[in-house]
Amino acid sequence: MISVLFRIGLYVSSFFPLYALLLINNYKYFTSWKKVKELFIFKSFLPSIFIYALLVLVLLSIAALIIIIRVSLNEKHQFVGVVKTEDNLLNYVVTYLVPILSIDITKANSLLVNLGLFALLGFIYVKNSLVYLNPLFLFFKYNVFITENNEVLISNYDIYELKNLEGERIRTRVLSYKIYLVRKI
Repeated sequence: MISVLFRIGLYVSSFFPLYALLLINNYKYFTSWKKVKELFIFKSFLPSIFIYALLVLVLLSIAALIIIIRVSLNEKHQFVGVVKTEDNLLNYVVTYLVPILSIDITKANSLLVNLGLFALLGFIYVKNSLVYLNPLFLFFKYNVFITENNEVLISNYDIYELKNLEGERIRTRVLSYKIYLVRKI
């Protein structure tokens, strides 16, 4: 199973689309090299802190995804009754990502409230091992499937390929209880 630290990395990476949207939403800070330079020398303190934090989160997101894409498949399992499910992912995006777009990076209370929301969601995500709720998997051609035994499969196989492998012991990586990474070799 993956460590708590790695689940935190996957949680941070699940917000990657939000980071891009926040950068677009605050484009006025990037309209010239002079404004970008002002951010990096802390001329505007709160926006500078926000951008630095966003850059760190983006780097953590990329690192977590690279690790999950390259992690070794160290066990063999068989699965039956595989079906595709993406409704949880859509609910996650709409429920949690969209409200955080209300951040006003010039107001400390807005940053603190959203930081609190981000931390609360992170606690729930990590504590409940919701590693499969990550929109970045879709960008890297990984889909989320569920089996008749309520096992969650994160895989770059399509549904037809997984159906053909049903009942066979295939190489996996256990990410959490009943959550498996299944990858083409």
